[in-house]
Formats: sequence, C-alpha cells, structure tokens
Amino acid sequence: MRNKMFEANDLREVVGPAGANRYVPQAYAVQSGAEHYSTTPSTGRIAQRSDRVDHLTLVNYAKGVINELVDGGKPPAPFIRTFARAIDLASISARPTTFAVDVSSLTDELHESREIRLVRKNGDRIITLTKAESDLVLAELDTVLKISGDGHIMDIHTGAGDVRVGSIAINKSRVALRDLQLPHTVNVEVESTKYALGQDPARMSIRRYIDRENRFILLFDALSLAYIDGTLFRDDGLADGGKSFLRYLRPHPLLAEVTDEKGTFKSRQRTFDADSTFGTIEAAIAEGDEVLVCDDLGDEWADFIGLNNTSSPPRITFYHAKHGNLSLGAGPFHISVSQAIKNLQRMSLPAEAMAAKIRGWKKNYVNGGVKTSIPRVSRGNSGELAREFERARSAPDVVRRVFIVTSSLSRGAVERALADIAAGRAPDPYFVQLYWLLLSFFSACTEMNALGYIVCQE
Repeated sequence: MRNKMFEANDLREVVGPAGANRYVPQAYAVQSGAEHYSTTPSTGRIAQRSDRVDHLTLVNYAKGVINELVDGGKPPAPFIRTFARAIDLASISARPTTFAVDVSSLTDELHESREIRLVRKNGDRIITLTKAESDLVLAELDTVLKISGDGHIMDIHTGAGDVRVGSIAINKSRVALRDLQLPHTVNVEVESTKYALGQDPARMSIRRYIDRENRFILLFDALSLAYIDGTLFRDDGLADGGKSFLRYLRPHPLLAEVTDEKGTFKSRQRTFDADSTFGTIEAAIAEGDEVLVCDDLGDEWADFIGLNNTSSPPRITFYHAKHGNLSLGAGPFHISVSQAIKNLQRMSLPAEAMAAKIRGWKKNYVNGGVKTSIPRVSRGNSGELAREFERARSAPDVVRRVFIVTSSLSRGAVERALADIAAGRAPDPYFVQLYWLLLSFFSACTEMNALGYIVCQE
C-alpha cells in the first residue's frame, strides 16, 4: 500500500485509464477559476481555500455547497470514474445474483505451485486424491451457480434443475461461504504440502478452504459491482463497454494459425516452427525490432527481448509467449500475468546482469535436451549486443513495452462480451475475473512506467 499525489491540468495526461484502476482516491484538489477546492471522498468533507471569514460567511458557504449537491450539479468527470473503488458491503442495496469458485487459483495451487493437496478419509486413513479424481473435483467446481434470497443468508442453486447446493452469508465486512454441497466435493479436504500426508493440523474441508482464502467470485444485479478476492469493487468501465480496456488488446491474424507455444525441436533445426507462438513473434509481431534475442528458460526475463534504438523515441519490448484454446476465463492468464509483472523490474536492463545474459544469448537454443541450430540472437549483430543494450538502458526517453502474446484470447470475443454487459445482459463471472486480472497487468505496467498490451487473435 502506497500513497501518491498526481497534479496536472488534465490528470489523464499523467495517469492512463489502466493506471487509474490501480488506485483508490483518498482526496481531490481542484482549481476552478481563482478558487481552490478540496474534498475527501471517505468523509464527504469539502473545503475551499480562502482567507479567514466570520461565521455568517461560513454558514452561507456551507448552504451554497449543500444546494449544489442537492440540485445534482454536473456528472462526475469521466476520468474520476475510472478509479477503482472498494465499496463497503453494508453501503449497497444491490443483491448478488451469480456465484463461481475461483477454480484457476485452486488449479495453480494444486498442480503448479503444489502448495496444497486434496485428500479424503478412507476408514482410519487419509488418502490423496488421484489426479483424475482431483480434476473431477475441479471440473465440478468450475460451474456458474445462481444466488437467490432477500435476507442476510442467501441460497446457492444450480442453473439446471434449480437444485439448492449451498448458501452464502452477507456480512458487514465480507461474504462468507456457509455451505457448498456438490456430489464430487463431499468429504474432500485440503491439506498443506508443508506437512506429511495426514499430518496437517489445519486440514479442512474444501468448502472451508474456499471460504477462508476467498476463492470465489460474486456478481450483482448492478453490473458495475464484483466481489473478488474478498473485496467488493465498483468499476463503471465494465458496464459502459470497456472502451479504454479494448485499447490494450492488439489483434494479429497469424495467431489464429498457432498450434503450440514453442513448437517441436530437432538437432539441425534453424528456426522456430511457423505455427508456434515463438515463430509468430519472430516473424511478425516483433518485426519492428532491430535487435531480437530469445531469453527463454534459465534466468528468464521474457521469452524474447526486442530493441529498437533508431526509432524516436527508442524502445525496449519484453515478449511473453503463450498458447491455448480460446477462452474468456482468467485461467490461461494467471501464470503469464504473474511472470510479466514479476519481471517488470528487469526492464531497466541492469548493467551488472548484462554480461552473463549476453554470454547465454550467443549460444544456440536448447530445449528438452535437444540442441538445436536455432540462434538465440535472431536479429542484430551478436558482437554488438553489449553496446545496443547499453544504448537502450541509458536512453532518457526510452519507451518500455510488455507484450503478452497469446492464441488463447480473441479481441472480437472480448468486445462482444463487453457489448453484452453494456446492453444489460448478465456477465460470466470468469470473464469478469479475466477483466480484473488483465487490468492488474496493465496497471502494474503503468506503475513501472511501461506500456502493457495483450497481442491476441482477431
């Protein structure tokens, strides 16, 4: 948590829409003509800078401000509406309509980071679920469910058959998952892998784990509201068609032909497969770079790093390559977004790390034990790498860009989903999660003075 102050005649010049989403405004100061005003949203305090006045003048000022507020005045500035706003649950009248478990996070914890395991009791023994059994549980949880009710406790129902399968409790500070009864999750428990099987003293039911870790999403009858990761957010950009969001999605036709992230490899192979994401980056997406190196594997900063020192201004681009089936969910992006955000600090091209990097780039690409003939320096003179990277690193006006290049997303599909939401149709909770995840990526890039983009299918 950090405080920042921005000052400009037009705040959009210093904080873009994606950057604004990363902040919750605590105070505003506005100049109107010769007068200066300030306000604190959390308290409703409005103040005007002035000389000392008597109490009658102060009363008249207060009456004037109250009248302006009662009369409605002008609508909020569009830029102010782009800020993320954490909302108190007790302050809204909207009701939840849709429930979904954050299955992508559970999958990462189970299969990628391996922080947890799924278990069940078999007599007096604790046994681990097989991968097939775990995948069945995850598939069952990967279902959008309906919410009904008017009180503090609300029921969760299946979409088909309208069968009650659980309940939530709307409290003042958080939403609690009180009950979740799905056939394959019954008697399934979660253990930490820090302990031997059956030895975790905090072993708990999967329902309790989802509740404790806030691994669920709620959508409301007010489309601008979403409850994600234990916090209720309001985002008017989602309900107005997401025009600012779409500017960060760049379609490329060649990604429709991609069938694998890196492709297959042979010992005498000299280029990446044309139908791989790697091959598409080299052939088309990074075509404006004078220097392009493959940094995949090892101490990886990005899959590819591109430089253009003769453009005005010069630029550095990190490319993160992904492939997958077309989806409007957050699952395919969790790893790539976390990798991209983690490596933002490397965009400064730290001088002390460059010598080892360049030595590695002068070798051919090796993957899965196959020593190919693919040069890691796919564009530019390998003997000039040190000079080119120093030029980019020291340029005062260099533009830093981060591209997540993926075949698993379609800009057209995103645009249609946003149009449906703007038209009043209920959004898919997994799409809302994707929306917030990508906004976090764009915002993190803005925070580090970089420009983040998703290059995807048309």
